[in-house]
Amino acid sequence: MPEGLSNAGVTQVAIDAMAATIPVPATSTPPGVADTSALGSASPYARADHTHASKARKQIVTMGSAATTFAWTFPTAFPAGVVPIVSAIVQVPSGNTDLFNVQVMGEPTNAGCVFQINRVSSGLLALLTGALSINPTPIKATLHMLALEP
Repeated sequence: MPEGLSNAGVTQVAIDAMAATIPVPATSTPPGVADTSALGSASPYARADHTHASKARKQIVTMGSAATTFAWTFPTAFPAGVVPIVSAIVQVPSGNTDLFNVQVMGEPTNAGCVFQINRVSSGLLALLTGALSINPTPIKATLHMLALEP
């Protein structure tokens, strides 16, 4: 026993009771995302630098000036057979009044998807026809994309 420490007056039952409250390492990987807040009955600990598997893929890209479609290959593919829920939105320069419609072309795969981007303007043609029109003028914009495992 180290100098200055004594177990005098401490029973084995007390020592066992204290030992039972010390956390132990987990023996399995925790889920990446939980839909409920269920907790286990053990008191495992985790190191501060541990990671969890992500069920989301996120990326921001600058589109080419004349882009009408964008093929996104996920940074990390989802497991085989997983069809993710995908979404994207266009970030435009400040002061831009055009609207951008981003839609998914075809069915996403576990490795990627294709977005179609349409630019809609309410310029001179709209004044003449009373309708919005597709604007083919190139614009450099940023695309924010998100894919989630269902």
